[in-house]
Amino acid sequence: MVSECRKSTVIPPAVESLLASCTNLPSLPSVVVKIIDASKDPDISLTDVADIIRVDPALSVKLLKVANSSLYARRRKITSLREALTLLGLNASLTIALSFSIVKSLNKSLDARINYDMFWKRSILSATIARQIGLKLKLPNLEDFFLASLLQDIGILAIDCSSINGMENNYSSSHMDRIHSEKNELGVDHSDVGAWLLKSWNIPEKLYKAVLCSHVAFNKPVKAYEEEIFYQCVGLSGGLADLWFENNRQKTLEQNFSSIEDILGFKNEEVNDFINEINDMLPEMSSLFEMNLVDEKTREQLISEARDILMVRNLDLIRQCEEHQKEVSDLLKKSRDIEEEASHDHLTGVYNRKYIDKLLNEKFNNDDDYEPMSLAFIDIDDFKLINDTYGHLAGDKVLQGIASFFTDNIRETDVVARYGGDEFLLLLPNTCSDIAHDLLKRLNNKLEKSSGTNFEGNLLKVSISFGMATHVKDAIFEKLHDLIQAADKELYNAKKNKKYL
Repeated sequence: MVSECRKSTVIPPAVESLLASCTNLPSLPSVVVKIIDASKDPDISLTDVADIIRVDPALSVKLLKVANSSLYARRRKITSLREALTLLGLNASLTIALSFSIVKSLNKSLDARINYDMFWKRSILSATIARQIGLKLKLPNLEDFFLASLLQDIGILAIDCSSINGMENNYSSSHMDRIHSEKNELGVDHSDVGAWLLKSWNIPEKLYKAVLCSHVAFNKPVKAYEEEIFYQCVGLSGGLADLWFENNRQKTLEQNFSSIEDILGFKNEEVNDFINEINDMLPEMSSLFEMNLVDEKTREQLISEARDILMVRNLDLIRQCEEHQKEVSDLLKKSRDIEEEASHDHLTGVYNRKYIDKLLNEKFNNDDDYEPMSLAFIDIDDFKLINDTYGHLAGDKVLQGIASFFTDNIRETDVVARYGGDEFLLLLPNTCSDIAHDLLKRLNNKLEKSSGTNFEGNLLKVSISFGMATHVKDAIFEKLHDLIQAADKELYNAKKNKKYL
């Protein structure tokens, strides 16, 4: 372990010679070169920056999207490039423009041996994490955190393009395995090569030094030197990004919980909150870079596993502090809150499939008196058409509206849960088939009379289909699976026959 980064950008002559002679080595388009030069000019003006960026219309649109995103949320919509530049500031505008331009220009390679799509997904996620760390620590120049972290693995592309020593450059291997392999083959790793490349591009020293130091282990908290804080945040971001991509997520989670607590000073709950914050930012970052960074299933799995680790760590802390009864009570309350959160769907706020499956098992297997129990699957008609026509944000809004409708209109004893996609499940305890049928008919009629969901001025009115089955003494289902399957089959028939039930 070391406390300072004293590495040099000098790489072995043989490696430098191969890189310098490589015709496939990543190079920068003229607009990127102009942005780099502008970032070093102390006399650059807003007009000069606008003139550079206007050359690339797509880049202008990107800056407008960033200015109107939650990263720089403002009440008034930003409608012009000059307004965006004024809001963001000169340095941030140049750094953001450089980030988008580099990703666009280097997101392809002939005969590449690595998965460029996965490379940039991890890089963009790392950059998002680094910026958010800087924000949490109330540090300045957040876009420097973003760009340095975005470029911290750029050396991988250089190694890939130059085919140094015919290295096996499989990006699916773990990051630490890659580093060890590079050092064995080259005497340096991709952080050294990346810093060398960025220096040759005339990237500011602060940024290429952060790349150079991204693999250095620091043993001091971030209250050290300002330069080291920057390096630490960039270095940590890559390891944290692996939470969303590595298969052994449990081990990576445990390691990163400790790193974030020790170096950044975050507490258990703050670590969990931080992961949730990053998860919530991913859809917007995916939109900005036009790349689906992480699918919803992976995000939900990570949240669930982070909660599990957090609960274990909280319980360990409780055992260590038994003499402090008030502290123990507070921690138990937090654990209960986490369990409650884990039982709800993140998007709609109703119960999730994990919870409803558990509840159904309990009610079905403990019902010795065969009390009637009805089960109804609910499916939103033509939901895919809404997504295709108005986008997934509109689809999310409709799902939230349907969830709220059922929450507000079912009986206190009934339970509604999101079962998956646009499908909900309604549990009607102590309810025979006839009463359940009347309840569903009433709900359907009320939904038909409702005003629908407003999305960006568009009124989205939807219909639903039901599929119902009842477990009762005179019509017993031997297994819960059979009851669920029967309700699902009825839903299929309802949709096939274009009837709501």
